[in-house]
Amino acid sequence: MSGRFKGLPPGDAVIVGSDIPDLEPRHIAAAFKALGRCDAVFGPASDGGYWLIGLTNRLRQRASFEGVRWSTEHAQADTIRKLGADKNVCILTEQLADIDTVDDLNAWKRQRR
Repeated sequence: MSGRFKGLPPGDAVIVGSDIPDLEPRHIAAAFKALGRCDAVFGPASDGGYWLIGLTNRLRQRASFEGVRWSTEHAQADTIRKLGADKNVCILTEQLADIDTVDDLNAWKRQRR
């Protein structure tokens, strides 16, 4: 993920997961709006991870994701810790599901009914 952020043109940036079926343009807009007042923004996933991360230009140039316990309930907390305690982090209010497994997909389908 560090490489993705560093490879983008200058400016604030938002990255989203490709496994978020309920993602809408308004979520992206809310993230960029939050970056106007925060160093980082997260879209929380129901499993403890996140479906979106946004970083200001300054922060994304030095962000490190090494040591994050991916695919666990600790992923978001680990990433926030890696960004630094002095950073202003915003969490979007809407929690979305990410589809990592067949069980996740089935749970999402049940919820949609």
